[in-house]
Amino acid sequence: MSARPGRRWPRIASATCAVIAMLGSGCKGAAAPLVVPGHAAVALTGGPNTSMIYLARTTDGILAIDLGWWGQERALADALHTLGATKADVRRVFLTHSHRDHIAAWPALRHARFHLGTAEQPRLVGTTTHRGWIPRWMERIRPSRLPMPEELVVQSFSRDTAIVVGADTIRAYLVAGHTPGSAVYLFRGVLFLGDAITFSRPAGFGPAKRGFSDDSRIAAENLARLWPRLPPGAVRYACTAHAHCAPFTADFLADVRR
Repeated sequence: MSARPGRRWPRIASATCAVIAMLGSGCKGAAAPLVVPGHAAVALTGGPNTSMIYLARTTDGILAIDLGWWGQERALADALHTLGATKADVRRVFLTHSHRDHIAAWPALRHARFHLGTAEQPRLVGTTTHRGWIPRWMERIRPSRLPMPEELVVQSFSRDTAIVVGADTIRAYLVAGHTPGSAVYLFRGVLFLGDAITFSRPAGFGPAKRGFSDDSRIAAENLARLWPRLPPGAVRYACTAHAHCAPFTADFLADVRR
């Protein structure tokens, strides 16, 4: 991602729409700040709420943040194609959390190194279950396909950390509550918030939703503790895992805190 997007965003928004049109998901202009042709792409996957896979080319291969849900196989392949890459080029996967609508492409990328919060790993492999009543009942109705323990190479973290990926550094911050190991990632000026923040109309941005979360009160408290931990001036955009992005401004923070 370029440091100064300037006037390129109209062209980037058009590129985003073109990619999404191929997926049949409609144009989500809110994700446009993430797309830099040849360098970063977004795959939008289906489900009750659009879920996003973010892909970026680094000097150490492609990295992915979250892995989407319905239709992820085609969406992932199409987005990688815009980067001149294939699934084999994806070297690292960073998961914000392990709800089913953010992990579906794991079988296609099982060769990559996975990064996630230590407390989230048992949920990813199914040795413990989610406590939010909506994901819990969804698993009872139709269990997710989950990796077996030891099937993936996992590098977990139990505190805020910085991970070097080629010439880039991705910063990981723990914000437990939505799930026990929920994390957000700061990469190239974008704060990837997973479901630690949600978006709805007309309410706008807000903390993690109650029915989907292990403990929405703790989620909101940990989200409030996140903002002072971020490097001053390092965040330009904030994005949810459901493809809603906004400039990271005082107005955005006020909207979240409302």
